[in-house]
Amino acid sequence: MSTSSTHTSSVPEEGAGRFCLRIGERTVRADRNDELLAAVIGPEYLEESDPEVLFLMRLEQAIVIATAVQESIVAAAVQRRDLDETTDEEVWTALLAERETVDPGVRWEHQIPLVLVSSLFAPYTDRDQPIGNIAWVDPTDDVTMLETLQGLGVIELLEHGDLAVA
Repeated sequence: MSTSSTHTSSVPEEGAGRFCLRIGERTVRADRNDELLAAVIGPEYLEESDPEVLFLMRLEQAIVIATAVQESIVAAAVQRRDLDETTDEEVWTALLAERETVDPGVRWEHQIPLVLVSSLFAPYTDRDQPIGNIAWVDPTDDVTMLETLQGLGVIELLEHGDLAVA
């Protein structure tokens, strides 16, 4: 997933910074974790100071990213014929459902991973967190979101020695 670099923003690009990440062909350097995350979410992330609003911004972006990654995984699986007309309807339903409402049950054991957002499950909601072949996006804070986005391959943290919650 790549963000457009045609907009002007206060998000630092090439240059100095303790941290560095790559999003597609774009490299971003920053002194703070929130600056890195703003390269994913947008410059408005740096304009907000309310922790609850910042969380909601991360949550919204986590859902968008989880949806896009799930769609890419499903498309690749269909192309490889790992998913086809013989695949159970229950599997298709979970893979194609909106990330906010997907209910995979207690355990997801299908070979195709299910991409979910951790904050949409316990302990944050009354929905039990499933186990199994699940890739999580965790928008709890800047660091966990950056780390889970890297785990999904959405971004690549190039220099991140001391990522810490600010």
